[in-house]
Amino acid sequence: MENLIKRIGMTVMLLLLGACTAVTETTRIESENQNSRVRFVILHYTSEDFAESLRLLTLRTDRPVSSHYLVPEPNDATYTEKTLRVFQLVDESQRAWHAGRSYWRGKTGLNDQSIGIEIVNTGHCRLPDDGHNDVSAASSSLCFFPDYPESQLALVVELLQDILERHPDIPVTHVIGHSDIAPGRKIDPGPRFPWQRLYQLGIGAWYDEDTVFKYWTQFQTEPPSLSMVQQALEIYGYKVADTGELDEATADVLQSFQLHFRPEVVNRRPDIKTAAILFALIEKYYPRELDALLNDAE
Repeated sequence: MENLIKRIGMTVMLLLLGACTAVTETTRIESENQNSRVRFVILHYTSEDFAESLRLLTLRTDRPVSSHYLVPEPNDATYTEKTLRVFQLVDESQRAWHAGRSYWRGKTGLNDQSIGIEIVNTGHCRLPDDGHNDVSAASSSLCFFPDYPESQLALVVELLQDILERHPDIPVTHVIGHSDIAPGRKIDPGPRFPWQRLYQLGIGAWYDEDTVFKYWTQFQTEPPSLSMVQQALEIYGYKVADTGELDEATADVLQSFQLHFRPEVVNRRPDIKTAAILFALIEKYYPRELDALLNDAE
């Protein structure tokens, strides 16, 4: 009993000592066993002018949204700064609300692992009743896509280079558009966004033309089945079911793929050139998975 009382007394004394002592300083020893939490960079257009974009991305609304960065557009009457510059709205360590329902290469809810960049660009779509529908990718809508000005693109490139230097573990195939991660729901940054130019500057993914020609020639006589195209789209990153049918969901994914890699023809169909570009990309970036796909088809 006496030992028990002593132990209780010692415990109480330690607790009181701990309560009076606060950690005032820590010693930082950097571990080699770490990497960035950021695995994606997702590009958007705002479809609103700078002032409205800034309001929507920074103030609480009925449907709150945000992004890590906002890139203005020159000649925007609502942008009053003398020079064009990037605005950071959310720290990269924090979760911005820009991706929404999203999927890429088996990952969902990409807000948790991504940096979002909003680019002021007034691309939009209209439905037959003349109502605006800025988020629709429906084939029945008529869409308008302004060019991205060179001064704005220069800022976007500089920002992306800086992000990728600080987060070197981001795969090139994870620099993507909102339309890639949300087919049928989003179409930004649209067909005017210069993905190929970014690739030439070391940003993102693009295909090799000789490899496309190889598959294009092959597919003239032996086109891949729709099931193979669906599997290939899934390998590259898109969420699509292997139904063997050109259903609406598959057409939406094909549209997103074409907006990114074949913007001159966005027909929502698995034509031979689209398939050739898709298979060339997989051969370049996911060769092992392509081998498995081709072997399964034999």
